[in-house]
Amino acid sequence: MKEPDVCSLCRGDQCIRNVPLFASLEPQFIHALAEQMEHTVFHKGELLVREGEKGQWFTVIREGSAKAYRTTGDGREQILYIFPTNDYFGARFLFTDEKVPYSVQALEETRVCMLSKSQFSRLLSEHSTIAMEIIEAMAKRMSRLESVLQSMGGRNADVRVASLLVDFKDSYGTVRDGYPLISLPLSREGLANYLGLARETLSRKLSQLEEEGIIEAVGNHQVRILDIRRLEDRSIAQD
Repeated sequence: MKEPDVCSLCRGDQCIRNVPLFASLEPQFIHALAEQMEHTVFHKGELLVREGEKGQWFTVIREGSAKAYRTTGDGREQILYIFPTNDYFGARFLFTDEKVPYSVQALEETRVCMLSKSQFSRLLSEHSTIAMEIIEAMAKRMSRLESVLQSMGGRNADVRVASLLVDFKDSYGTVRDGYPLISLPLSREGLANYLGLARETLSRKLSQLEEEGIIEAVGNHQVRILDIRRLEDRSIAQD
């Protein structure tokens, strides 16, 4: 159940400063944004936003993680993106009246800081110079996402799996005994869905990486990276 929350990081402007979209803004603009944020807790499985709703909030994942997904015509769940701590969603809806084309669901207890569309509009009217900086940052993010989507279709399964582990190392990894240890945010079935692979294919590719001494499975939900250089080499698509 959604609950009100208090964010100590917002009090020091650190929450907003941790978001790449706003990181380059002047301190006074960051402070103005932080003062407007509302704070909420979502429990595992709760929806932060439902597909088809009007986008009304810019949301920062302060703690926890969430998945963006949509339901296909035959009722299957298609995972589009995983939002880790300090990531965000909803920026595009601050400037449009379109409906949200996906649902966002908490993968664990997730604390968020939110800025409403009306609050954002008032902020822009008072600090108009903030708009161009935000639009430029949004354009750069969209460009990066488009590049990923364009290349994903041409990537083979080996590259997809290796790229996922390299990405997750930064978002969900900690160093244990000198090696990165990743706590996977999704089940094997969810990871396969996210990568556009059959579950059997994902399991086979992970087993291959383990047999080659590149990774080591630690239970069902953790992976230890034993050779990051070789994994990074695998994550680069070859022409």
